[in-house]
Amino acid sequence: MTKKRAFREFISYLVVIIIAVAFSLTIRIFVFEPFVVPTPSMEPALLVEDKVIVNKLSYRFAQVKRGDLVVFRSPTGEGKDLVKRAVGLPGEEITLTLDGEVYVNGHLLYEEYVQDSNTVYNDDSIILSDDEFFVLGDNRNNSLDSRFFGPVDQKEIFGKLVIIYWPPHRIKKV
Repeated sequence: MTKKRAFREFISYLVVIIIAVAFSLTIRIFVFEPFVVPTPSMEPALLVEDKVIVNKLSYRFAQVKRGDLVVFRSPTGEGKDLVKRAVGLPGEEITLTLDGEVYVNGHLLYEEYVQDSNTVYNDDSIILSDDEFFVLGDNRNNSLDSRFFGPVDQKEIFGKLVIIYWPPHRIKKV
């Protein structure tokens, strides 16, 4: 093999590697991103150390629905990304009662995903603006959520949690 041919072959492999890296980075930055669940705030749906995939295109083509596991930038300014369940949608009135119940526009919200039925809220109501969401962790007694930092602006929500991929016995679509 001549030096010229070997050099061309090296360049062709290098180009393929560069294209593959650029493609994978583009997918990771703009489409799907892996995350590790850091806290028990979403138990039992998500456990600490679960590895999950977030679809970053979801809400470019569809609206957030009640019950979605949304990923957003923490409003507390600590530079973290959080995952919580969307409970209140834009324009709705959310009422939390001393009995631990959540009402949406005066109707009791059935939440089969809530871990602890002994949750007690401050007796409080909030009306969401046209670009705000009220988010709560499933493990209400161990979650920093909209009860503490207020509603989340739509522009801060950047993805929908779609799958748990690790550990293997927990692989499932969420």
